[in-house]
Amino acid sequence: MGTVYPIHLGAIIAVVVLIVIFGILASRRVKNSEDMLVSGRSLGLFFVACALSAEYMGGLGTIGVSARAYNDGMGVVWFHIAAATGILVFGLLFAHYYRKYGIQTVPEYLYYLFDIKTWKANALLNFIAYALFTVVEVVALGSILAGITGLGLELCAVVASVFVTLYVLVAGMWSIAYVSMFYMALIYLGLPLAFYYVLQVSVPELDGAQGATGFQGLALAMRHKGLDPDHLFSPFSLSPMVVLGFFIGGVFAVPAAQATVNYAFGARNWKIARLAPILAAFLVVPLSIWTGTMGLFAKTAGLTDNPKLALVATLTHIPVWVGAIGSLAIFAAIISTADSILFAAGSLLAKDILQRWLNPKADDKKVLLWTRVSVFLVGGFATVAAIGLPDLLGQAYFVYSLRAVTLVCVFFGIYYKRAHPDAAFWSIIVSFVAATLYYFDFPIRFFGNGLTYKAFLWDMHISVFTVIIAVPVFVVISLFRRWHADTAGTPPPLYREQILQ
Repeated sequence: MGTVYPIHLGAIIAVVVLIVIFGILASRRVKNSEDMLVSGRSLGLFFVACALSAEYMGGLGTIGVSARAYNDGMGVVWFHIAAATGILVFGLLFAHYYRKYGIQTVPEYLYYLFDIKTWKANALLNFIAYALFTVVEVVALGSILAGITGLGLELCAVVASVFVTLYVLVAGMWSIAYVSMFYMALIYLGLPLAFYYVLQVSVPELDGAQGATGFQGLALAMRHKGLDPDHLFSPFSLSPMVVLGFFIGGVFAVPAAQATVNYAFGARNWKIARLAPILAAFLVVPLSIWTGTMGLFAKTAGLTDNPKLALVATLTHIPVWVGAIGSLAIFAAIISTADSILFAAGSLLAKDILQRWLNPKADDKKVLLWTRVSVFLVGGFATVAAIGLPDLLGQAYFVYSLRAVTLVCVFFGIYYKRAHPDAAFWSIIVSFVAATLYYFDFPIRFFGNGLTYKAFLWDMHISVFTVIIAVPVFVVISLFRRWHADTAGTPPPLYREQILQ
């Protein structure tokens, strides 16, 4: 058992108690499945903006970013710039379309754009993606608990998963709604405060810093330790392919993410659905600077050899009152994403697979029950899978690549007049198979010589690879197949409307 930090732990326990109270209050708002799934479509501008931005401040944006900065430097700032770009694209080009048809999941929208087989394929794809992403987030939440309690990472990940599952189980999106702005207040209080204290007070105390503050002092301490500050501080410390992967992941995955689009579905009207992402994008951008810098501080100060624990190590190194507030901010950031991701997976399973696919005639009470059961099942899967402690960025970008395929279909469905349902369906299938082969790096052979996919494709980022596969498949099939009123059979609703006109 490691060191226990009672002040930090006490602060987190106090927040957990508040979350339980919020959950109990939220449960009173749940009267039917629409309340559970989309908060009765009554969410205002600031809630949608805070909830949406908090989703991209989770484990990947805090623990994952600080770990990447620890290893590779501040090129990781592009991660949140890319996420903010994706949020802007979502707000400006897609949010009002999602809100217009009164639907509750992204696969439902693909049914309106294309056909049943495309909807089913995408429902399965998204469910797999979000079930995996739930594991990523509970592992991140477990890592901060492990750093504060001194308990094992596996045990803390399991505890985190159980807590988030029970919290979301109570009231679904209303549970998330009641605490979203509270989380954002904690994030914007704790992280800037810890960041400022590290640079102004802790950095001058480092060996070799010569009493200098800020990034200048940190650079001097790095050189003293034999590190290269010119590389580690550079926004270009990561390869162009990795940065391109960030933008592909952000621009293509964010606007089609169920956890993102949930807030457009729950917005009071289409104007809020469109404006809130613009505010959210600006809230997201600074996070990589704060958490990345603290990751570099942990490396320079020699606080830990484990990059995943770099952020927690910094927060437990600085004075207890600052570290406790910073720890609360990280805890809030991660749990705000974990609950959204878990709920997205549960809503996909309940609404698309259990109701629309297997039992379309189910009444509202059954859908409400299935939503809670689905959240429980996904949470149970995450609890078991979290013991394996997957790599945060690696797992997350496999998920991002799967979500990017969805946006390819949505984009072409809205803006490409020749878009065909067969093109959407086969883009999903081919891209999923290709991404799986690429992620697990299965070998391929040319004239008896073994060569892996990654080596053959110059170690291309998986998000880039998946989009490169999906786009030509969609375009080529659409060029050779067309919808016609006399051959379409049973076209989807939007095409039916066009044909009748």
